[in-house]
Amino acid sequence: MLNRSLIDPEEFVGLEGVAHLCSGGEAPFLRRHLDACARFAGDKGGGMSGRDRLFAVYARAKERLAARLGIAADAVALLAHASEGLNQVAHAIDWREGDNVVVADVEFPSGIYPFAALHPRGVELRLVPSRDYYVALPNLESAVDARTRLVVASQVSYLSGQRLDIGRLAALAHRIGALLAVDATHGVGVFADRPERMGALRPATLGWHSVREHGGPGEPAAMNLREDASRLEAGNPSFLPIYVLESALERLDEIDPAASLDHALRLGDEVIGGLRRRGHPVITPVAREERAGNVCFLSASAPDLVARLAARGVHVWGSEGRVRVSLHAYNDSEDVARLFDALDGL
Repeated sequence: MLNRSLIDPEEFVGLEGVAHLCSGGEAPFLRRHLDACARFAGDKGGGMSGRDRLFAVYARAKERLAARLGIAADAVALLAHASEGLNQVAHAIDWREGDNVVVADVEFPSGIYPFAALHPRGVELRLVPSRDYYVALPNLESAVDARTRLVVASQVSYLSGQRLDIGRLAALAHRIGALLAVDATHGVGVFADRPERMGALRPATLGWHSVREHGGPGEPAAMNLREDASRLEAGNPSFLPIYVLESALERLDEIDPAASLDHALRLGDEVIGGLRRRGHPVITPVAREERAGNVCFLSASAPDLVARLAARGVHVWGSEGRVRVSLHAYNDSEDVARLFDALDGL
């Protein structure tokens, strides 16, 4: 049975005549975002009233994100990227010498570097070995002890496409009084904190937007930090991307998230089956509960293969000895068929 796209590819810029299977690295741009950019340009030149409209979009984007996550809007911070969020976490904890951080050895670099840099403060980085790119949760659990302050994990692995049971990891961390930091880039992709678990985060960076009010000339160094997650936003939010974000969320709200996941998994079944029949070593788990939109297979010449596929109108992602095929709501079975036609042609 053919799987039809949930979003018409014609809604995007530049998808004519190509199979775009690399949303895990670079997602395509919705045409409606062009209108959002134009609205931003008009509001940007609108003086103080325009500025009010900028912050109104900022507030609405947070509310939409919070509704999708089932949390309060004031728990969301709009940061530049996941790396900034993970660095905020690394600086937010009151570390003690002898503490440790538990993370898998196949974690994205931004989930390792900020915590490896804590070594001079006496914080141990415990890298849990994977096996054939697979992270076994019992191995993560066995690495945790009474001195573990933080467990770091990706919801969906950038490298293998494995989806972890975040609920199980959260239960583990909470059982020993540790914290869990989740890089949700390949699943949700926003920064949200749980103040009832962490308390008010201490910002790694500070600026005018971090505080509720300025001390003024009388108390220029007074810092009345905001009580919500916006304390992590040191300066003006990056409004243009926020306009685009709100536009994307408006479109996503028209699609059932469960249907979107099921669609990606069904297309993933097609990709995994086709790769295996052709002898490509798939490193993404087959079980649906352990994967999402990314399917990865090993290739000794991944960048070259990606370039050759692109020349045939098929966009995938390739680095670190593997090729990643990302499946999203705008993809369909015809995209998968085009992938295999190109691979067979090579």
